[in-house]
Amino acid sequence: MNSAVINGLRALLVLVLVGSVLGQVLVVLMAQANGADDPWFVGLEVPYSIAGIATIACVQAAVVAIWALLAMVASGRIYSGRALRWVDAIIWCGAIATGIVVATAANTWVIVGFHAPGVALGLVGSLVAGGTFVLLMLVMRGLLVAAIADRAELAEVI
Repeated sequence: MNSAVINGLRALLVLVLVGSVLGQVLVVLMAQANGADDPWFVGLEVPYSIAGIATIACVQAAVVAIWALLAMVASGRIYSGRALRWVDAIIWCGAIATGIVVATAANTWVIVGFHAPGVALGLVGSLVAGGTFVLLMLVMRGLLVAAIADRAELAEVI
């Protein structure tokens, strides 16, 4: 693969990591502001902050896995079982992040009783976007499994 593409993606991944750390700080500040301004969210600042920080931590872990996969691509070692473990990590990160966001939105809607349209949209959007991402990654994993098998078969023939 073109090293310019890999280096460009690495630069963008660094920006994602820096932005995600900033996002974790902003989650706490926003939760404090909402708790102070909105009676619906009094007492939920800490659990919602933890949920936000954990969700962003899942994104950070997925970025680390993507970085590892990029290193494998750059060295030509992507067709291995080790690559599958990194893809599995990305799948788990996506599933856990989706679960946290859906659980938080469901808590806001059902338990807290805050029936704003944005909460419903966030709940449905999180289910659709997160589910789509996880299923897409499962398809990509299947393609990598097939490529690994094809490569092993070709190596036997050669």
